Amino acid sequence: MANYVSRATIEPFEFYGLQIRELTPGTLTSASIAEIEVRPAVAHPLARSIKSDKLYTCLEGTVVFHVRGQELKLQYLDTLFIKRNEWFKYFNDSNKVARLLLVHIPPFDLGTEELIA
Repeated sequence: MANYVSRATIEPFEFYGLQIRELTPGTLTSASIAEIEVRPAVAHPLARSIKSDKLYTCLEGTVVFHVRGQELKLQYLDTLFIKRNEWFKYFNDSNKVARLLLVHIPPFDLGTEELIA
């Protein structure tokens, strides 16, 4: 069914040490959604999207974000909005795996992401 995604059937792919599961239902065209597993000491490089706004919600553990000149520690169900064109990075500074839910509006497009690794 194009309106349903079973997480159990989605194999993660690796991106800079992050484990990402694409969870967007096939019929959803206005946004995309993914689960991101952030292992201890793993970091997302400095980046920005020139197309999409981003909503990050912490599902498990803690993740430290750097955005708008601030350091913010996301914990269980904390949500962070990152506007398009805003530079950000994040990392897991704990010894436990963290998980994030990420929504892109409009949908994720790798060609419109800028990364400084």
